Amino acid sequence: MARKVYLKPPQPARTMLWAQIIIGALFLPFGVVLLSTAEGEARPFAMIFLVIWVVACIAIMVNAAKWLGLVKKGSIEVGEIADIDGEAAGGFAVKLRDLEALKKDGLITEGEYQRKRAEIIQEKW
Repeated sequence: MARKVYLKPPQPARTMLWAQIIIGALFLPFGVVLLSTAEGEARPFAMIFLVIWVVACIAIMVNAAKWLGLVKKGSIEVGEIADIDGEAAGGFAVKLRDLEALKKDGLITEGEYQRKRAEIIQEKW
């Protein structure tokens, strides 16, 4: 069975996530007020940019909140380590198939095939 690998995030990561949430919350109303006061020919472009601004601020805050929730759990799963003896890859069945493929390709003789096959079958599985 594969072991799971966990990573404990450093303290600066938590600080940066909180900074993203706070700065996003401050920049959101600032951008809305500033861009909604545009007049004349700039108004249509300001409204397009306002939509982009609001979506970006909200995305930054939501992403930071999501990661902050993961960080508060204490550790984040980053991967798995497979067993060295090949059990994670299918064990002896995979070894036998690979051996059969070598024999079909003519890379090993019938005697070598039979000898190695007997070794694989005698292994603890």
